[in-house]
Amino acid sequence: MKPIIKETLAQKQGKDKVLYFLYAYKEILIGALIALIAIGLFLGSLLTRQEVIFRSKVLTEQGADNWLAADLTTTYEELLQPSEKERVLVDTANLDDSQSAEVIGTQLAAKEIDIIWINEKLEDEFVQRYDQDNLTESNLQFTKKGETFVARIMPNAPHKQALEKVSELYE
Repeated sequence: MKPIIKETLAQKQGKDKVLYFLYAYKEILIGALIALIAIGLFLGSLLTRQEVIFRSKVLTEQGADNWLAADLTTTYEELLQPSEKERVLVDTANLDDSQSAEVIGTQLAAKEIDIIWINEKLEDEFVQRYDQDNLTESNLQFTKKGETFVARIMPNAPHKQALEKVSELYE
């Protein structure tokens, strides 16, 4: 503690002493408070983080089949029964949107996706853009609301056991 602060604190009493101390060391106290908040947020995120046990992607054209993600999420959650710390993730991506296309490419490269569902009409476009070698071909398909959807199973799917259970639904 600096001598001038020590002297001033010695002259003050009660509430004034506390207020002066807070004033004299406000930068240190604010820094410590920010550090505690950051540590608390980091630990909170670690404790509440959910592990993805299965990830599916629905590729659509101008959001035409967005309803399918909700249906598949319900189906996969009933099948895989994730615990409180686990979750099933089914999201959609628009083939017409360049930003979505970048996300799909990144997720494919990072091997984050287990299975992709595509409206049968869009399968050729998917192959042309992402899978020229047909590495992801599969025989899984289903028809809903008059549309046929085909699956493309990722060769290095991160959640193999969940994928096996899901595949049994469509065989």
